[in-house]
Amino acid sequence: MFQSVRLKNIRLTILSLIGVLLFVTICLVALRGRAADTMEHGGERISLNAEDEADVERFLTSCGYSSIEFLFQTEVTVPKNWNDIYTEYNELQRQQGFDLVPYKGETVEEYVYFVNDTLNATVLVSEQKIIAAHVADCDGREMRMIN
Repeated sequence: MFQSVRLKNIRLTILSLIGVLLFVTICLVALRGRAADTMEHGGERISLNAEDEADVERFLTSCGYSSIEFLFQTEVTVPKNWNDIYTEYNELQRQQGFDLVPYKGETVEEYVYFVNDTLNATVLVSEQKIIAAHVADCDGREMRMIN
């Protein structure tokens, strides 16, 4: 009798631990990859909502680009395994408040705009949120933060 009570307590303890671990795992998965709703630019908060092309254009305008010409939109995959180039690119993104680590291996939308005579702007969007952005020389030699 004592042995069966002890065995039931051990089983109950193990099931409780499994339940707690499952709950924590679900919470972490739910929070993973949540993009911020806004970013700081020039002392103001800029919306990172991107339900459509117009929202992306508003973001670029808010970052100071007034002459915006849409070039194309496509799907790209953020690589799972990064080389030095992707690590440096993510560091650039982190400096302006973004982080692509939660999006490794995921397919995202890429919007590319011509923003002046020598610069293109690229904006990455996942689940209707801007998750990365940069400007680059049209020849692709130099890349920098969007703001």
